[in-house]
Amino acid sequence: MGDARTRTAVHRISVGLIAVSAALVVACGTGRVSEVSPAEIPTLEAELRENPDDGRLLLRYAAALFTAEQCDSATTVAREGARRRPKDALGPLVIGQCLEQRGYYDLAIATYQAFLSEHGEERGAAAVAARELFATRIEATEHARAALQREAELAQVSGDPGIVAVLPVEIVGDSTYQPLSRGLAQILISDLSLLERFRLVERVRLNALLTELQLAQTERVDQSTAARVGHLLQAGRLVQGMAAIPPQGNTRLEATVILSDGEVTGPESVTGRFEDLLRMEKDLVIAISNRLGYTLSEAERRRLLENGTQSLIAFLAFSRGLDAEDRGDFAGAAVHFSEAVQADPDFQMAREQFTANAAAPAVEAGAAADVTVVATAQVADPAPVIEVAANNPVDQAISISVLDMAGTKSETVRATDQATTTRATNTTASEPPPTVTHRPPLTVGTVRIIFRLP
Repeated sequence: MGDARTRTAVHRISVGLIAVSAALVVACGTGRVSEVSPAEIPTLEAELRENPDDGRLLLRYAAALFTAEQCDSATTVAREGARRRPKDALGPLVIGQCLEQRGYYDLAIATYQAFLSEHGEERGAAAVAARELFATRIEATEHARAALQREAELAQVSGDPGIVAVLPVEIVGDSTYQPLSRGLAQILISDLSLLERFRLVERVRLNALLTELQLAQTERVDQSTAARVGHLLQAGRLVQGMAAIPPQGNTRLEATVILSDGEVTGPESVTGRFEDLLRMEKDLVIAISNRLGYTLSEAERRRLLENGTQSLIAFLAFSRGLDAEDRGDFAGAAVHFSEAVQADPDFQMAREQFTANAAAPAVEAGAAADVTVVATAQVADPAPVIEVAANNPVDQAISISVLDMAGTKSETVRATDQATTTRATNTTASEPPPTVTHRPPLTVGTVRIIFRLP
């Protein structure tokens, strides 16, 4: 009987793995677009002599030149093709990859971002997002290594007080919540970036530097190391957070601001129920901004309250997705980002991360000849959650059903507005999700992650 349940669980997982891994491939197949090769160049040139204004032909010609490693010509042709077919992802994919090959990652990223901002819903946008993900990670690593080579020089320059870096948040308590280190740091960065005075260091860039310093797995850095990180990033201020999540009792969020000279300001802290974690984070951001000498306008306060998600389940899954992405497990990250979108379809950060990570394995594995194929691909919406049976005590401990205590964004904004006189603590419970388990380290799939509340 136990074996039968195990086989059923494995079968359910396998169906999900196939669905997720095929999400991009199936879309490619329906596009009826073939791979491109240098052998097509003469034929395409002849066709273009007859139809010089055909944007589709221009872009395929650019792709053929790209596969022939003629990036100068490919870029010129692709720009003309993109002018005529601005919604076609093939243009930015050819231009961006040629820029990447020449080491111009910043220009490649700008090319990808420009397309996504205008045509993020078009076919091929997922492949563009995946290329942006790869280029951003490579550029961050190169920046980190270059900074280390110039460390003696940078140490003599005072950090810009307008540049703020947020270190990974230290999680004290149940190791189940360890991925919140990434998630809380990311939402702090996202929230603080809404304040006009400050420029935030991207989490990927900071993570690359910590990796080069061999501190990627260290949540809490000492005062001298923090000052060193600040100099290398040219950040005048670093925010170091801590979340204490005990098995019983209240959760505490705490943050200190570290100046470029290593001076540490007194900590700001907020305390409350674990299910109010996301509201507490907003309170902490306001406290941090005050510590940085900045008072939020009413418009900034409202944008802050509406940013991110109010679903704790979505945020926990999002945090696991960031953890997987940082380890280079893009398919695994897509699983968790999918879960986050399932829990909160309006969680835009999770949706964008899902799209990029879901496309990443196919884009990463593809050859130059595949550029025409992925340029027509789409990533399907996150697949339905798969129910998986718990087969060991650890899974059983984690797979305790919880209630998503957070309300909608509008409810949270109203509640927080009212909290100026009385803090609102009542929340609306959603329907509890099915009892399922945390998946083992698989490469792809869609499994609901349930965290045990303290």
